Amino acid sequence: MELQKQDEPSAKEECQLCRITYSIYSNFPPMPSAMALNAETGEWFPFDRLKSYSNGYDMAEALGYAWACDCRERKAAPAPQNAEEVLEHYFELVDAKTGIPVEGMTYKLLSNGRMVVEDAPLADGKTRSFPMKNHPNLIVVAWRAGNVR
Repeated sequence: MELQKQDEPSAKEECQLCRITYSIYSNFPPMPSAMALNAETGEWFPFDRLKSYSNGYDMAEALGYAWACDCRERKAAPAPQNAEEVLEHYFELVDAKTGIPVEGMTYKLLSNGRMVVEDAPLADGKTRSFPMKNHPNLIVVAWRAGNVR
């Protein structure tokens, strides 16, 4: 594996994963409304937070794949034991301009054409979560009042 140093004089040697992650995300323009997803936890965070990190490892950690790091002098984050058992998914409805969770909506969830949740209210803008292992293809339909069209 070839190791390279980042442009900073004080940077430690980084593996290709960390180097490429840094080279991609450090060059993005400011995007104050954009959100990024941590692939390991399923949590959303402001995309501009990535640009605040000074190295690729911190960016990879925020994005949820630091476990794949192979840098010298750095212990990689532990890999999930069994990603299928750990990961759950849900939907979160937020206002596109403010990022605040949408309230007062009703939703239903379908998994492979079967109804798994019907006429439930959003809780803090979120639907109920389900293990990806059991429900890999969730579909959400949400509405404010009246019937679904």
